[in-house]
Formats: sequence, C-alpha cells, structure tokens
Amino acid sequence: MPNFDVELAVFCSIILGLILAFLNFGGIFALVLVGFVATYLTNDEDANYKVGTMAAAALYLIYFVISIFTTPNIPYQLPSPLVIGLGYAIEGLFTLILGFFLGLMIYGLMGAIGGYLADKFFKLQDKPKRPKSRKRREKIVKRKTKPQRRTLHRRNLQ
Repeated sequence: MPNFDVELAVFCSIILGLILAFLNFGGIFALVLVGFVATYLTNDEDANYKVGTMAAAALYLIYFVISIFTTPNIPYQLPSPLVIGLGYAIEGLFTLILGFFLGLMIYGLMGAIGGYLADKFFKLQDKPKRPKSRKRREKIVKRKTKPQRRTLHRRNLQ
C-alpha cells in the first residue's frame, strides 16, 4: 500500500470521485471506489474504514454546495400565490436539512464499505492480536469431612 497521509489520500480520492462524476460513471460504485482508494492510499497505521467514510462524506459536501447554487428543475405548473407562504418555506427548509443528513449518512456508509474492503483485502494482517481474556477458573474446595445431612428429625444437643 502507498504511504500517503490521510489528508492527501482523501484529497486524491475526492479528485477521482469528481472525475467519475464528470464522466457520468459510477453512482454507488463511484462512492465505494472513493472510499476504497482513500483507505488504500493511507499508510498502514492509519488505514481503516473511517478514512473511506471521511472521503465519501467530503465528496458529498462538495456535491451539496454545488447543488445549492445550481438552478432547480421547475415544474410546468407553479403553485398558486395564495398557497405560497411561511409554511411552504419551512417545508422546503425541512426538506433541505433532512436531505443533507440523509445524504451524508448514505455517502458515509458507501465510503465505509469501500474502506472496509480495502482494509481487509490489501492491508497487512500481521498486526499483533489482542490477548484473549482468560476466564478465572473456579477453585475446587475439597473438604475433609462431609457436611451433616439435614433431616426433619432434629436431635436435642444438650
């Protein structure tokens, strides 16, 4: 695996994601590829699925900012001016915020899948493993005499 810093690996994978978007290729495959490339390019100590998540989330932030400034597709029939009001604006703001968080989660999940695949297939697996926790063995107590059996017939010990 190449030994890039996390920031440089994320930047390179974002550039790859933008190129794939410009070529109109990929979709979900491009998101997984962005996470895969970001994790693959980082050094072994820092490489994990979180790097792929960061790369895909940063790519989504770029897409989100670009889509805010582009013109929307306007329907042929606009709503009546009597309907447009404060409720219409609040509904649009709610949709914008919900779309932001939902898109961030989906892009992050796809980048995490790509990062996980790169981590499992191309990363050295010779890391020291965590020691297994040992269960404490129960101590066996051996008695010299057997305890007295309890019965319903009690004796007077006078």
